[in-house]
Amino acid sequence: MKINYKGNYEQVKLAVEDANEVLYSNEIYELIRQRTNFNCSEKTPQEIADIIQNTSLEVEVKLYKPRWRFSKVLGYFVKSKPNNLFLNSRKLYRDTSSISNTIVHEYVHAVDNNFDNTIIDFGHNCGTLKNTAPYVIGNIAEIIIDGNEIDDIDSSLKHFESRTMVHCLIDGNQPFSKNEELIIEETRIY
Repeated sequence: MKINYKGNYEQVKLAVEDANEVLYSNEIYELIRQRTNFNCSEKTPQEIADIIQNTSLEVEVKLYKPRWRFSKVLGYFVKSKPNNLFLNSRKLYRDTSSISNTIVHEYVHAVDNNFDNTIIDFGHNCGTLKNTAPYVIGNIAEIIIDGNEIDDIDSSLKHFESRTMVHCLIDGNQPFSKNEELIIEETRIY
């Protein structure tokens, strides 16, 4: 497992380092395994933790600039480019830990796709974003990176649920072909 970034943005470099550090630690997997379930998935938290922890998937973070300057998309993963995670260069004004959250969130999608690209095993394509593996795991990563108390992870995660989360759909404002199969989402909007 490895996330790479070859660009020049120092904050993205740091966010990638933090994301890799968290994904190489046992702490995040123990916290994932403590969950009772994830919405939109028949896989157990134990299975999802094992899949992510045991993957050999290597991806590269790439930046993009959406045509519509007010796009709220923070990042996305697209099945046609399974070894890339995309970050919106217009949304890099956030805390480094928030960018790491987005990177981990998108990495969960990439791992899901790598595990079985014929089905989404642990995404959020069922009409809800709450308690789905990509959001929860990204948020757990941010909690760990920020060094916040994780004794009661459910209380810590409630902090993220109070923020507006928007699932971005493909429309004319997106820089992607409508025919391209996409998994696009936001991790959080402030």
